[in-house]
Amino acid sequence: MVAEARERHAARLVTVSFVLHGSDVLLLRHPETNDRFPGRWNGIGGHVEAGECIRDAARREILEETGLDVPELRLCGVLHESGLLGRAHVLFVFSGRSRERTLHGAEGKTLRWQPVARVAELPLVADVAPLLARALAGGEPFFGVEHFDGGDRVTRLDLGEPQAHV
Repeated sequence: MVAEARERHAARLVTVSFVLHGSDVLLLRHPETNDRFPGRWNGIGGHVEAGECIRDAARREILEETGLDVPELRLCGVLHESGLLGRAHVLFVFSGRSRERTLHGAEGKTLRWQPVARVAELPLVADVAPLLARALAGGEPFFGVEHFDGGDRVTRLDLGEPQAHV
């Protein structure tokens, strides 16, 4: 019972960041051999390490994946993901601007600056376009939920309604 409850309430903490430069956003293409989202474009992200600040984890992942230091990241939203490869995740969505365009990506990773206006034309991870749109909209952070089919296909995405400022 205790192990069952522990697993039921366990979620991995992960980040995804949309790094901007001018009118471009930096995206990473997952290798065709990847266990999730093969051949699809995504933001820059990864897991939060034990004891690590979530924003610091996002900065570390950007630095590791791209070679860019993006010191000012804005929390855009939090998304509870369930069923992604049979697991639950809490995804923290960030955005930030880079002063640099030169990339020093990890071997085997495809990174590219993409025009924001043309992102929807790419083979994307299913939630990238709506997450990027909400991140670019500004305002208060959003809170949402996303369900997967047990693999890497989205069955439902609810980002909530943007909150009016009063």
